[in-house]
Amino acid sequence: MIRDRGNIKWTAIMLPEHVAAVKQEVINLEKVKQPILDEDRLTEIEMLIHEAMEYNLQLEFKLFKKGYIESIIGHTHFIDYIRKEFRIKDKDDSIHNISFQKIVDVQKV
Repeated sequence: MIRDRGNIKWTAIMLPEHVAAVKQEVINLEKVKQPILDEDRLTEIEMLIHEAMEYNLQLEFKLFKKGYIESIIGHTHFIDYIRKEFRIKDKDDSIHNISFQKIVDVQKV
């Protein structure tokens, strides 16, 4: 009977730099490119945000951050047109400053 250790024997041969490079490559494969919104979708998002501010509705903001899409749920607290950012107040009353450029999608909750 042959007692083979399978993958265990091959793992020992890999250098730590190789293991780190493989892990980084897996992380890079999960990243996405930032979607580009057309003018109609931007107009819809803008109207939805203004409506939510007027009626104090919660929105889900999907944001692009470093290759990933993140989500924040909260109320639009303020729109700063000079700095081109939103201030979102979440359920914990934390304020998030979000750049206009990072928004991928906005939906009612």
